[in-house]
Amino acid sequence: MDAAATGLLAFGYPTSIVVIVRWLPVVRERRWRWLIAHHVAVAAIVSGWAIKGNTGGVVVNGAWLAVSSVWFALGHRRHASTVSSS
Repeated sequence: MDAAATGLLAFGYPTSIVVIVRWLPVVRERRWRWLIAHHVAVAAIVSGWAIKGNTGGVVVNGAWLAVSSVWFALGHRRHASTVSSS
């Protein structure tokens, strides 16, 4: 089981970091494929930490999964002051 957990973490962290580095354009441009890759990667991280019995890793990464979902859902909205009327 430890090899499976290590494999999940080895896949999850690099994949999620690539998306997080580009997070603002992912949200602004509604890059659904990037979001899906990110969510699969973070789910792998959470699963890997759960297998290893690391509750803190599960909580922190699970919380980021929830926050990133809300951020993506609400992030495309523009404020009236930022939209030009030209």
